[in-house]
Amino acid sequence: MSNPQRKRWPWAAGVLAAFVMMIGGVAGVGASVSSQASPSVQAPMIKLVSEKSNAVAMARDYLAYSSFSKSGLIGQLEFEGFSYSDSSAAVDQLEADGEVNWYVQAAKSARQYREYSPFSRQGLIEQLEFEGFTHEQAVYGADHS
Repeated sequence: MSNPQRKRWPWAAGVLAAFVMMIGGVAGVGASVSSQASPSVQAPMIKLVSEKSNAVAMARDYLAYSSFSKSGLIGQLEFEGFSYSDSSAAVDQLEADGEVNWYVQAAKSARQYREYSPFSRQGLIEQLEFEGFTHEQAVYGADHS
């Protein structure tokens, strides 16, 4: 009769050996790969995505289907769980890249308000300011909606 304790972890030695060889290969230990090795045969790289990158992507998604003031978009990203720092950095990045124009956002927002309810010009300006647009952005939005 065989001893059951001998065969408990027969696969562990193989997994450990493969892991050690993989780590050695990534680190270059014991590798004798020529400098002319195919570039398609490389160790896999792990790319960590930062919270700021995720916040930028989410901000883009929001702007694709709705309009926001700068403070409103930062607040929405915070609501989604991003820190204020990452949220504001993401919105600043979109501004720096020219991906958002707050005047255009104000006009889009004004159009959305007018689709659902009648507003006087002054009432619309006040509503846009309440949403976080500056006075100048709100005036532009009311006049271009």
